[in-house]
Amino acid sequence: MKNIYAFILAAITSISCFAQGVAYDNVSLGAGNANMVWYSLSNGEVGTAALADWHIALDVRPMGSTARINGGLGVQLFEYGTLDEWDTATLEGWDMTGQNFNDQSDWSNAAFSQGGDGMFDFGWGVYDVITHIVTSDKTYLLQLADESWKKVALLSLESGVYQLQWANLDGTEETTMDIEKADYPGKLFAYCNLEDQTVSDLEPSEPWDFVFLKYLEDVGNGAYYAVAGVLNHPAVTTQEVNGLTDPFQDGNYSFDSFSSATNVIGHDWKTYVPQQGYVLENERCYFVADQDSAFWRVVFTEFEGSATGNIGFGKVLLTGTNSVVESSSKDRFALYPNPAELHSTVNFQLHQQSASNVQVSIYGLDGSLKMRQSISGQATQISLESLSKGMFIVQVLDGNGGLSTEPLIIH
Repeated sequence: MKNIYAFILAAITSISCFAQGVAYDNVSLGAGNANMVWYSLSNGEVGTAALADWHIALDVRPMGSTARINGGLGVQLFEYGTLDEWDTATLEGWDMTGQNFNDQSDWSNAAFSQGGDGMFDFGWGVYDVITHIVTSDKTYLLQLADESWKKVALLSLESGVYQLQWANLDGTEETTMDIEKADYPGKLFAYCNLEDQTVSDLEPSEPWDFVFLKYLEDVGNGAYYAVAGVLNHPAVTTQEVNGLTDPFQDGNYSFDSFSSATNVIGHDWKTYVPQQGYVLENERCYFVADQDSAFWRVVFTEFEGSATGNIGFGKVLLTGTNSVVESSSKDRFALYPNPAELHSTVNFQLHQQSASNVQVSIYGLDGSLKMRQSISGQATQISLESLSKGMFIVQVLDGNGGLSTEPLIIH
């Protein structure tokens, strides 16, 4: 119990007292904001790719079932009709209705998902509960950045394999391609270039928290505009705080206010003012819980516009498991997702093959024992049904006397 109180004291101190050191960094999207940049708060820039490398991105996560369009490049998607109209699709007499956009707040609600019912109709196709196959029922028209047109159909998703078909409107250069999710382990998307007839693995292998890029966003009243901004990884949660005299020091985060929306940071940390250029929100900061359960404060300090695509910001590490644990919990066990949703279940993975008689205890910050569970085997799930929102301390004790602790956030 003495060890738990020492850890809790360190955790409370690190939460209530902000670190003094600000680490300044910058990324560049290049002239015309032509690149995508993946960024880790812990490790800096971890990957970059040209926007021009892709037109459609297929969701390759285990439960993924959608496709995004590259709005930042100028790609536009329209629902034309049923798949039976594939051979007769034409611009003649068509009124260009039925345009679909990516929902930038949710990676899963992409342009090809629009019109779905959230159940068995996935927008682009319908899920069969018996065969577990999603089959297309729609023909789409896709306008590229050079204003040329393609007809596109996401034909199916079966056993983790997408089948994507596209052609010129006159039927020439018809191509059908299979894209296997298993070829992209740990990635969000596989990136398809319809002109080059290629599929690329553009995302970095290293963990990332943000992707900086140019994308199409709803700026109000149904108007969509190309913006340069930040979208976060689905495992990252974010909170915006305004009205701060010193955004690097003032304010605090609330566990209840962290959001999993992809575009909490988004693009509106800057505003374009004629004759002045871009003006930054100088009374705003963002609190970020990264994939390692570390908490950061992020403040944007510079945006040079499309001439260079340079974006400057400062970051402060507020709390991190590595700064307060007694021993490296990452070497002993993994607990995920963390932060976790209220009344959810987390996965527990023990890294030590020979460990036995493992006991997992969860304490409140007041030192009170909230729950305890004995673990047999290398992996299990732990129900958080009895716990409320807030921060807790997970203590793992094995039969060999090894002790590890890690914070757990429930929001």
